Amino acid sequence: KVAGFCYALEEQLEAAGIDVRTMNPEYGDGQLEITVSPSWGVSAADDASTFKTAVKEVAMQFGATATFMTKPFSLSGPGNGGHFNFSLWEPEGAEAASGALGREGAERGPCHVGKGDERGGGGGFCSEGLRNALHDASAPAGLSPLGRAFLAGILAHAPALEALCSPTVPCYARHGNWAPTHATWGLEDRLAAVRVKKGGSGRECYLELRMPSASANAYLVVAALVAAGLDGMERGLQLPPPRDPSGKGRGGASANGGEAAANGGGEAAPPSQGLAARPGEGEGAAEGDGSSAGEAEAQTCPKAPSPTPRYPN
Repeated sequence: KVAGFCYALEEQLEAAGIDVRTMNPEYGDGQLEITVSPSWGVSAADDASTFKTAVKEVAMQFGATATFMTKPFSLSGPGNGGHFNFSLWEPEGAEAASGALGREGAERGPCHVGKGDERGGGGGFCSEGLRNALHDASAPAGLSPLGRAFLAGILAHAPALEALCSPTVPCYARHGNWAPTHATWGLEDRLAAVRVKKGGSGRECYLELRMPSASANAYLVVAALVAAGLDGMERGLQLPPPRDPSGKGRGGASANGGEAAANGGGEAAPPSQGLAARPGEGEGAAEGDGSSAGEAEAQTCPKAPSPTPRYPN
């Protein structure tokens, strides 16, 4: 029924320099999942913005309406998510970010060219001469110390990140339907807040932040994620054990999760934290409201803007 729309959308996005990788139907009514090739830095957020505009405009040409609202029809069933997939890269042979985060065995990635073959500001993704800083074949779960600390930072700041990942009330209706309810991680775990994709050779190792709703602002999500990850690196946070699929640990350790808990010295990231059921409610809202969570972040993460904006309940 939507084949014509999909072909037209792919054609228009290609003209805009965005490489569509997959298109397939999802579980929700009229729901489609469309993925695009990676780009460097802020170019990825540019692509997300262009993509949303293109989807809406092409849909209008077909007499249809496209929406990225989380729950456009009802509160039941899966919602529209905006999963953010990312990896970290560094020059081949470069020194590690810090001695405590050094590691060996990082693998060089292939050249994936989307919009272009320039690394700086031109879009596209070419890893020629670079190595994947997330991966270490000799480390537990295949994550390098740098990658583990970056991930620990994301989990530590997850309750505040949720305010940006779920900017409207309907966004919170996603939780529990293939969307995370706690600040957890796991290998190939679609119910965790961060899904670790190890990849066959390690070159394809990346992290999938599953928290964002499709209505989230990609620029804010990218900026907040980078700030949280860098804070984890700077403080040497230890990565907690992966999510327990059985649910017994309420997002805590699995039977063999202990091997993934160590990250050298440094602080320990807090145990699995709840993500708010809706703004102002639940465990993820510090002191009971979203503004308090933002103020707490301003104290723990100096990269947060000041003053923290307050919104009416």
